[in-house]
Amino acid sequence: MKQSAFLLLLLYTLPLLGSVPSYELTKDFWNNPHFVKSFMGDYGFRSEVEPRISKSEQFVLREVRAKAENQLKEAIDYLFEKISSKSSAALDFALGSMCYQSGRMTQAEKSYTTAIDKFPSFLRAHKNLGFVKLSLGKYKDAASSFSKSISLGEGDGVTYVALGYCYYMGQQFISAENAYSMGVLLLPESKDARNGLVNCLIETNRFAEALALLNELLIKEPENSFGHRARVAALQGLGLEMEATVALETLKRLGNLSKEDVIRLGDLYHNLGLYELSLQNYERAIEGDEKLSISRYIRVASILISRGSFQDCFAYLEKIEKNFGPQYLKDDEKQVLLLKSEVLLATGRTDESTTILRSLVEKHPLEGKALIILAQIAWNKKDFATASLYFERSSKIAKWEVESLVQHGRMLVDTRNYEKAVRLLERAESIEPQPRVNRFLESIRNLLLTSRVRL
Repeated sequence: MKQSAFLLLLLYTLPLLGSVPSYELTKDFWNNPHFVKSFMGDYGFRSEVEPRISKSEQFVLREVRAKAENQLKEAIDYLFEKISSKSSAALDFALGSMCYQSGRMTQAEKSYTTAIDKFPSFLRAHKNLGFVKLSLGKYKDAASSFSKSISLGEGDGVTYVALGYCYYMGQQFISAENAYSMGVLLLPESKDARNGLVNCLIETNRFAEALALLNELLIKEPENSFGHRARVAALQGLGLEMEATVALETLKRLGNLSKEDVIRLGDLYHNLGLYELSLQNYERAIEGDEKLSISRYIRVASILISRGSFQDCFAYLEKIEKNFGPQYLKDDEKQVLLLKSEVLLATGRTDESTTILRSLVEKHPLEGKALIILAQIAWNKKDFATASLYFERSSKIAKWEVESLVQHGRMLVDTRNYEKAVRLLERAESIEPQPRVNRFLESIRNLLLTSRVRL
């Protein structure tokens, strides 16, 4: 290849070495030689997928190449002035590549799109546009661009891996699996391809297949953190919680347990009925400077309540308040106070619970759960009028309407107001039929019928 043509090709295929967050595609993907080669490789000139370049345009591109080595911005500005509606799509392609390299993603997208408008079968423009759109989070559009480049003859592994990721982000797991499988075939050492394939198998509940693939991986790479973590998910999917716990403990011994993993380990021990070990992990998860979102810890507190560990839950809620109190969002504070009121109520501190709940409904008038608990407290105190008021208020909130009607109906049965109880229960059943409520309703109807016969 002549030197001028080689320089032209180098510029024409500037690598897209952008950086994206690790939760998208790993740095290994973007910096992998295979990725660079997909832009810098031996493409040659194929008339069916490459636009023609005039001699004057070759001169422009050589000038741009020389400037781009040390003055990328000046090279972009120079090339921008040389582009017109009649110039070759190659100039737009080169501009798009340099704009991407300088972080000007919107202009890069526009330049690649213009190149395709001028030359619709421009394979590398379609592919590079796909990477630009992927970087911008436009996964559906990126998938279309990658698919088009493949239909034009592109067959490199990085394109299939990127396509698989776009499908995965769009929750098209079967399509993603097919693309990742091609990526594994073409790039057997690619972590992104292999890990993406495993994720697709897990997402489609094919846990046995995922487990077989992961067991094979861990024989080769026994300290692979992703492999152990994904193996936990596969084992859980198969209902093998003891084995999943062992797998997570293995990751712990490797020193690669994240805070999310610690909570998961707590959940596993909870499911196994090993509550002391469960609590130890839950408490470890909230210690230290690194923190998850508060919702993760609120969920833990809810688990502690559900298993009747009220004192442990109260202590955990105090730790949440200590760690997050100054940064509470309104909804976070509401959830913590609701849980605290439930613990206080369960441990006989009814007055303290009532105070918290009343304060809550003053700040959040539509907090149906707090209204229902207040109604139940009043019911237990035989203050049926107050309880009815709270039940009526909560029944006007769509999310809590059925629960309010059922609980109100139960209270009315307790006070022998069967006719009104039947009306409320019938209303609840018309909104959301429930076998348990239906059986209760039938028994009240029979009771009402019997009482009328006696009269």
